[in-house]
Amino acid sequence: MDINQTIDVIVPCYNVERALDRCIQSLITQNYPKDKYHCFFINDASTDQTSKILESYKNHSELSIITHDVNKGLSATRNTGVNAGSADVICFLDGDMEVQHNWLKLFCSYLNQKNVSAVMGDNILPENSKCDEFENYYFSNLRGPRQFADGERMPAKYLLFGNTAVSRKIISEVGNFDESFKAYGGEDTDLAFRICMKYPESFLFSKKIYSIHYHPRTLDSFLTSMNSYGKNNLPLLLKKYPQFKRELAGDWIRSFKGYLIFNPVLRLFINIISSFISSYYLTRYKIVDTVISGARSKGNIKKSKKS
Repeated sequence: MDINQTIDVIVPCYNVERALDRCIQSLITQNYPKDKYHCFFINDASTDQTSKILESYKNHSELSIITHDVNKGLSATRNTGVNAGSADVICFLDGDMEVQHNWLKLFCSYLNQKNVSAVMGDNILPENSKCDEFENYYFSNLRGPRQFADGERMPAKYLLFGNTAVSRKIISEVGNFDESFKAYGGEDTDLAFRICMKYPESFLFSKKIYSIHYHPRTLDSFLTSMNSYGKNNLPLLLKKYPQFKRELAGDWIRSFKGYLIFNPVLRLFINIISSFISSYYLTRYKIVDTVISGARSKGNIKKSKKS
């Protein structure tokens, strides 16, 4: 393992008071050489105690604090961190996550493998957490990249940047996060597709590089976010990357098979069944249906007809 690589850790922070201390402590106690990594915490105009917590760490040499005067969103916040640093490797971590002490070393060991452009770690629930319908789905081994073995290649559509490392050289080649993605979701996929087109089959997933995710959510709140994604950012992705239509589930939006599977009648049936039975697949249907409903909204249909 090459521990001569310099690393920038980019941590976007927006109202993450519930876990920020844990996040900072886990990063400043890494067993990676102290002169080889630096953490950039970007406060995106938080309205809770995030600013106060960050201020209490201002004298730590391992980190820098950057504050946005107004909320700019996740893409812009990550870009602020990317532009502030200059290290060989960029690690992204969400501000409500805690990592193990060898997190950076593990990332380096995977990045040193041949033809690897990015490595994505897993995220897990805090110990002794009680799982509800949403968390049983979200942390399921059936979901997303968890279906792959540790160290296995994964498709670009699964790459998220909440717990991920990538070479700065590659970011320089393909560009930063697209700040036109203002609403929830899509900015990760956009960057992943740009990397994939230049470096295909170069993404690895690791279950060993896990973060503990302190972000309690309900299914209803997540459905609201995913509907926003379907309405706002999924159409942007489909327009930019028509070659990835199937990966984005764009072939289900206005096709015969899409209306056959995702419609009000079946939606009602699934909701009735799920009130008696908890199932990964029932929850997954609700989430996909919500995304597709957002993409089918009147505004998007009008745009589609004009184009």
